[in-house]
Amino acid sequence: MVSMKKCNYVISAVTGVLGVIILILSAQLGTGFKADGGISTGTWPAIMGGIMTVAAIVLLVMTLANRKKYEEMEVALKMPANKRVYAVMGVMVLYCVLLRILGIYLSGAVLIPVLMWMLGERDKKKMVIVTAVTLAGVFV
Repeated sequence: MVSMKKCNYVISAVTGVLGVIILILSAQLGTGFKADGGISTGTWPAIMGGIMTVAAIVLLVMTLANRKKYEEMEVALKMPANKRVYAVMGVMVLYCVLLRILGIYLSGAVLIPVLMWMLGERDKKKMVIVTAVTLAGVFV
């Protein structure tokens, strides 16, 4: 078993680093409002990177403030429910790779039914309908 304190430190560090990387990369795309209206390409990723960075700092501060409490809490990383979370995380990484290769519609057509199946849905008709409606919504 691992203490919650150690897990929080790792999560805070990883999230903080990713948040800063996203902020740097989105700044290269341009952020803020355009002169002709609308927002620049990097604005939404910058907002997400900022939220991730702030969340990492908040988690770090909370963990430092409650060190003893989190030291006593144990996290069971090998529970079956956690293994499903790890599998979904792996699928999301694969989706990010497929997104670059296949584009948003084809990779989404793979992602949605796979996630539904992993979360217990077995009705193929429902999987097709949800996928079609979701991708139509993305298109619109």
